[in-house]
Amino acid sequence: MANGFDTAEIEAYMRDLSDFGRNVPKQTKKFLKKEATKLSKEQKNEIKSIGVGQQGITEREILARGKSGKVYKYGGAFSCRAFNGHPLAHLLDQGYLHRGGKNHDGAETFVPGYNFIEKAERQFQAGYFRSIDEFIDDMVDEI
Repeated sequence: MANGFDTAEIEAYMRDLSDFGRNVPKQTKKFLKKEATKLSKEQKNEIKSIGVGQQGITEREILARGKSGKVYKYGGAFSCRAFNGHPLAHLLDQGYLHRGGKNHDGAETFVPGYNFIEKAERQFQAGYFRSIDEFIDDMVDEI
């Protein structure tokens, strides 16, 4: 008690805040990794529903290569991405220019993509915003 004021409670609250500040990056990284995994699963479900690579082997290979990346700092903020590591995934998603034609006459035809990554992203966003709200509420409750 200094000058008639008891500062022990304020000091304890300041210690709790500093402990909380040390734990936030760990919890944030864990949350982002979990959400990236959810997005990757959503992309795989979209690939199955569209029927990308109906040949069988191609679809299984594309599904097996979908994954979430590491959490990293980008522009001062944490970030994590979900991607597909298959060498043909971006071509099936965005489309490609097929050279040669059916009769090998050198004709170029554009094969449109399925856009499964954008569709999965749109489906994922609503749930992601709810998850962020829940995460923030949990963080505030810990204080």
